[in-house]
Amino acid sequence: MNNKRKKRKLNKKRIIFLVLFTILIIIIVYMFFSKPKNRNLKNKGYSNLEIVEIEKLTKSEINTILKYDYDKNLIYIIKSENYNPNKLDMYLKYTLKYKDVDYLKIFELINNENFVNKNIDDYVNLLKKYNNVESIIKYINNYNDSDVDLNEDILSIIGEKYFIDDYFDRYVNYYNKNKNLPLSEIITRVNAKLDYTFYDDSKEADLSKDMYTLVNKFYYLAENYIPDELVDVTGIYARDKAQLKKIAFENFVKMADDAKKDGLTIKVTTGYRSYNFQSILYNNYVKIDGVKNADTYSARPGYSEHQLGYSVDITNKNNVSFDEFENTDEYNWLQKNAYKYGFIQRYPKDKEYITGYVFESWHYRYVGEDIAKYIYENNITYEEYYEYFLR
Repeated sequence: MNNKRKKRKLNKKRIIFLVLFTILIIIIVYMFFSKPKNRNLKNKGYSNLEIVEIEKLTKSEINTILKYDYDKNLIYIIKSENYNPNKLDMYLKYTLKYKDVDYLKIFELINNENFVNKNIDDYVNLLKKYNNVESIIKYINNYNDSDVDLNEDILSIIGEKYFIDDYFDRYVNYYNKNKNLPLSEIITRVNAKLDYTFYDDSKEADLSKDMYTLVNKFYYLAENYIPDELVDVTGIYARDKAQLKKIAFENFVKMADDAKKDGLTIKVTTGYRSYNFQSILYNNYVKIDGVKNADTYSARPGYSEHQLGYSVDITNKNNVSFDEFENTDEYNWLQKNAYKYGFIQRYPKDKEYITGYVFESWHYRYVGEDIAKYIYENNITYEEYYEYFLR
């Protein structure tokens, strides 16, 4: 009996030993073969919770992480919606190198499409002073060698809507002379060439732009320029004899017909004007009011966009004068609807300093529906649109 009991005890001990031995083997195998990355990550200083997130990455990403010391910001980076696995090496390299800079700035910097790796030190030096990552990149990439007394305002100018790279020095010069102006206004004025004097530094209009050609006090047409495809504005669509470019006339007709459905009448008083006609008109105004005053409401010969054939002066069925047109139902209708047919009010109220002309409620220019809609929705002038999008 005692022998049987001894045997049972011995067998039980053997079973326990085998179980413990098996568990030990499993632990050893697990430690040395199944999770080597886990162990290495642990050695780097990552917590179990951090390791759980890291192990969701690819083998290549984990190997990249293991090249570097522990990074307390890693989990935030890899869980960001802007995380780019292809840039993981740079994220780690630079967030660890520049620990005195907010890692989110470094992250945004590296993700920017204009980021240049070799410029990293220059970027970071400015990141320590300023917050605008996009502007810092543009400045270092394009203007780092310029003789500019950099400050927050100048960096903000670079980030302004409608900023044009080629005009950087002009923006800075205008800013230095007009620090009281909003930065957006600095952009607007320089884009409209208001850092120059009207008619100074004028150039021949770029006719390759076709119907998008800008004619104003800085862009002129040659004396012998006559547009092709001029058609007569006929019947109910004209008060007097007038001509327009075919496409402008066709869209004016659509506009006039739809206005008629609302019980309104819009018709052309003036369309195309020749250089010679404009010369006679302008010189008569000069005789009456002098050059300074005439320049505020009449274009010098060659500088009138009427010569392009895309502009119309409009009246209603009562043939009201230009000064009275603003008070008509037709004017109110055009304010809400002209852009739908590709027309813009060319010389709007409160934009006189940009266009160089007094408010003209009657003067509209055909530029196509897409551009007209953009100008309408963003409340900008054709000068601004042209310089930013078309020049």
